[in-house]
Amino acid sequence: MSGHGLSFITSDDVELIYDDEGVGRAFLFLHGYGCRRGHWEYQREALMAAGHRVIALDLRGHGDSQKPLHGQTIARMGQDVRELISALDLDQVTLVGHSMGVSVSLAMFMISGSDRIERFVYIDQSPKIVNDEDWHWGVKGVNWSNVDDCVNFRIKWSNEDQEPPLPPGSAMAEEPWATFDHAAVSRLFLNHFVSDWRDVLPRIPVPTWVVTSRFTNYYHSEGMEWVANQIPISRLTIFENSGHQPHVSEAVEFNRQLLEFCALPTSVTAEH
Repeated sequence: MSGHGLSFITSDDVELIYDDEGVGRAFLFLHGYGCRRGHWEYQREALMAAGHRVIALDLRGHGDSQKPLHGQTIARMGQDVRELISALDLDQVTLVGHSMGVSVSLAMFMISGSDRIERFVYIDQSPKIVNDEDWHWGVKGVNWSNVDDCVNFRIKWSNEDQEPPLPPGSAMAEEPWATFDHAAVSRLFLNHFVSDWRDVLPRIPVPTWVVTSRFTNYYHSEGMEWVANQIPISRLTIFENSGHQPHVSEAVEFNRQLLEFCALPTSVTAEH
């Protein structure tokens, strides 16, 4: 069944809401922390126009999905995604994750592998957020001494004011970070910060497009280059006029490259 606001019940009895539109190759979109499925508006339009099927999920605790007290871990969310893929009997999926949606994807790969996934799009996320003596490419300024203050917003760490403004009228621009109910998913946010998915990267067997931006306020381009070099079949793109959301800020070019990436034979996908 296709449509908007469809309902799916997970194995731990949580109702998740998703949209499923179009026919053809399936693209499954996973948003970041504090976001929702409607933030893929530009990809939905472009992919459906190109004859593809677009599925966008509200992760638990986000959007119209249920906000339970239990299951507030990235690993559980990875299992949610696997269960949705199975419930819809999807195959040869292009999985697209942004920010925390990348971590959710990596959790799924760790728990249940890459079955039914044909390609992976990895948008602006470090596999380890907290910096320490052995890792310097997490979120800028976040370390073990201040991580609790960061996740509880007692100190300023995101520096989003340093990024180029989002396009006026876009869903993401119209929903400021401050309007999201952070308290409802505080344990999830902490789990997101302290998780480490670095060992998953070398075991991703599908072609992967790693995407970052010149003006992202969170991550270092060197760290994103490191990510691309860890994944066996990958290419890296740095968008020159975007912040943390290149799929919104430079949507036309992002969509062009997304369609190009998905049209390439797997043997010529890597570019590093």
